[in-house]
Amino acid sequence: MEIKKKVLLRTIAGETLLIPVEETVAEYNGLFTLTPSATVIFQTISDGGDEEAALAAVCREFEVDPETARADVESFLEQLRSFGII
Repeated sequence: MEIKKKVLLRTIAGETLLIPVEETVAEYNGLFTLTPSATVIFQTISDGGDEEAALAAVCREFEVDPETARADVESFLEQLRSFGII
């Protein structure tokens, strides 16, 4: 799985954001605010991880069961797909 659009992950004033850059700016009208679990998922994907790696990272970081984590991972990845980011 790879990031297809040019976005930066930044934390500003305590909020984690995906910021469109270069040609991606024209496609989106604003920034994306990420939840803590979405941040872990995006970082894992950015580092070359797949869906299973993201699932493991969420379970480890938040001490949740795999079923709960899978629902979060699948939901966020679907959002990224719908925006063409992955």
